[in-house]
Amino acid sequence: MDQINLYMWLVLVILTLLYVCYGIIEWSMHKKNLGMIPTRIVVNGTRGKSTVTRLVAAGLVGGGFRVMAKTTGTKPNIIINNEQEIPVVRLGRANIKEQLLIFKRAVNERVDAIVFENMSLRPDLQIMEESKIIQPQFVVITNVRQDHLDVMGPTPVDIVRNFINAVPQGSTVFTAENDLFPVMSEYAERKGIKLIKASEEEVEPEEMAKFPYVEHRENVALALKVCAFLGIPRERALNEMYRYIPDPGVLKKYVLNFSGKKAVLYNAMAANDPDSTYLIYERLITDKSNFYVLMNCRSDRVDRSKQMAELLSTKVPAKLYFVTGGSTSVFCLYAQKLGISEDKIVDLGGAEYEEIFNTIGQRIEDGAVILAIGNIVGYGESLIKFLVEKGFTEA
Repeated sequence: MDQINLYMWLVLVILTLLYVCYGIIEWSMHKKNLGMIPTRIVVNGTRGKSTVTRLVAAGLVGGGFRVMAKTTGTKPNIIINNEQEIPVVRLGRANIKEQLLIFKRAVNERVDAIVFENMSLRPDLQIMEESKIIQPQFVVITNVRQDHLDVMGPTPVDIVRNFINAVPQGSTVFTAENDLFPVMSEYAERKGIKLIKASEEEVEPEEMAKFPYVEHRENVALALKVCAFLGIPRERALNEMYRYIPDPGVLKKYVLNFSGKKAVLYNAMAANDPDSTYLIYERLITDKSNFYVLMNCRSDRVDRSKQMAELLSTKVPAKLYFVTGGSTSVFCLYAQKLGISEDKIVDLGGAEYEEIFNTIGQRIEDGAVILAIGNIVGYGESLIKFLVEKGFTEA
């Protein structure tokens, strides 16, 4: 028995030593890879990270860089030189060690710049990812919204502090955040970090009109600010951004035919927090006389359903609210409690896509404007795809 225990103990020691040696070798190789990619950028923030990652990478391509970008938004993808998009295949749950493999790929692709979307939520993992693994010279913080407060909060100020804590010493930070910029500036000053602010007013409407998708001005302004800092001419950066490969969750406008009735559908499901959703509503929905909401729920995000119910009941009046996805009863009951009348709520939880399409067609008026919000991952993305394919018409 003692011999067996000794044997097992020796095996455990050997395996531990092998694991430690592997870790040392892997980290040594990563440090070498870091030195082979001179320009490294991380995009953090609450909303718009995937899009800004793609825009910055495109702008760098316009400046003559060979660039790899990696997003973790609606779907994780690698984008090479604004020309090729490759899905990131995960055998298990997402892990920040994934970024080490991306660096290896970047070295093999012989890029001289890399743009990462931050994939962490926990503050300690954000520090590990940014300050230890990627070690960027430039960090972009898109904005600060009231989301993931259970992990990064409990308040937006705590989120700001955690974002800045993750930034390596000596990095330059760019942000388009307005409301909490003074707080961010204070934390950056304490850490000795240079902070540069971008404003949407810096981008002309004529420049925005050339984008093939509904793009946010502050996202473009932020990407242009980074490119300008790196000495890339504005026109060259913009021209490459106009042809950037969009994130699957990019805000899109569709003109659809629902059972003979023409409607404009805005897919804003990827903006799945109340602040961002309301911002989109304010900017896009100019005519509210024939306006409808398509709210998609997730069973594992009932807290989000309640937040959206609060937003819709106080700030987003609509003729009807079509509710789809999982645990829709949570949203419906909470929305009624907050004052949305029962006859305005159309609960389509568990319904087939065809039924949802037909119900919308029956209940809306011709010339309707529909804002799709909530959650896009999984069911939401499939639902929008079905509605678009079924009702597609020329704009």
